[in-house]
Amino acid sequence: MSTELAVTAVTETLLKLLSDEVEQQWDNTPSLTKQCYFEALPLHKVRERHASENVINLFLYRTEENAAWRNIALPVQGKPGSNGANPLALNLEYLITAYGEDDKEQIAHYFLGQAMRILHDAGMVPRQKLFDALKTARLHNQIERITITSKSLSIEEISKLWSVFQTQYRVSAAYLVTVVLIDSKVEARSALPVLKRGPDDSGISAVAAAPPTLDSAAPASGLAAARLGEDLLVRGNWLNAGPVSARVRHPFMTEAQPLTVSPVNAKHVKVTIPDAKTPDVAATWPAGIYGLTLEFPRPGQPSWITNEVPFILAPAITVAPTTAQQSASLLEVTIEAVPQIHSSQPVTVIFDDVQITPKGVDFEPTADGPSVVTADVPRGVVGFHRVRLRVGGIDSIPIKKIDELFDFDPDQSVEVTP
Repeated sequence: MSTELAVTAVTETLLKLLSDEVEQQWDNTPSLTKQCYFEALPLHKVRERHASENVINLFLYRTEENAAWRNIALPVQGKPGSNGANPLALNLEYLITAYGEDDKEQIAHYFLGQAMRILHDAGMVPRQKLFDALKTARLHNQIERITITSKSLSIEEISKLWSVFQTQYRVSAAYLVTVVLIDSKVEARSALPVLKRGPDDSGISAVAAAPPTLDSAAPASGLAAARLGEDLLVRGNWLNAGPVSARVRHPFMTEAQPLTVSPVNAKHVKVTIPDAKTPDVAATWPAGIYGLTLEFPRPGQPSWITNEVPFILAPAITVAPTTAQQSASLLEVTIEAVPQIHSSQPVTVIFDDVQITPKGVDFEPTADGPSVVTADVPRGVVGFHRVRLRVGGIDSIPIKKIDELFDFDPDQSVEVTP
């Protein structure tokens, strides 16, 4: 494989091709008075070095990675210096420009025509030419042959290219030289030798079926969020792949919690959230957004673990008092909430559409008891007022299902009477 000198080797090879074959004599005309120089200079430097001589200039104006060779590792056999890592594969873009002696355009066109013909005839650069130009680059050893093809540039591209160098425009020809492979110095890893594959040399265990995946987890009640003791309906694909368990996690949980799964069919399973009466649940299952995954154990093989889907656990509340007489003064309401409110969760009481900062929150209730929130709310309007509790951005649900119909929960309302 080639070294970092590869780009230099290509430029030197092209200059050698041109210098070997360009005829410095114009047929049927008086001899040219000055010799032709072959340079690889920036465009604005040519006439600074050769003010009035004949010049053919080969300028490398752009490099880019070769897309076809990206992320392809080369074999190392028979290629000295190659370590099998992905090589740097480059495309080189050159600009050929000719200058005539004493700025005679006919002579410049003569040399430009010759240069274009030589590069056209070259097509594929012989390895010997690369070796002769710069053998220490080892470019002649690379597996891919180097080709030369003409490249069409629009008037806009040419104008931008020349304007960058702030020099007078001259007729030029562009060429693409590809591909130059430069050996990487990153040490590649080789596979360890294998004595046997799997227990008793049984080989790999292949499964033709696709692994289970999840699409969503939603409350079976049809509401926007679930509450403790309610079911989740988990939807996905290939959920009948065998025994299954669920795990849920929350930022406030120290570890993922297991849940029981009731299979329904290939696209649905039912997961039950523990009831608040289960020991420690009220204290360890805070309101918020949870992530749920399903795990399918496979004897003798790694378990299948699905992608994670979110679901919302809302606080369940009861309000006291549920009735109060109309008055111009404020009414103190007491709200009991399960699960318990974590000390880092923001709490807001919502009375109808008014958001109220509570005046008291009990962050340390008994082990399985509810958190208690107190707030002063207005009671000037006769009628029912719906109360909600927002914990960590999740609102309680002031609705209950009665005989397949949804209605407001009276235990989450305050009726103001005359």
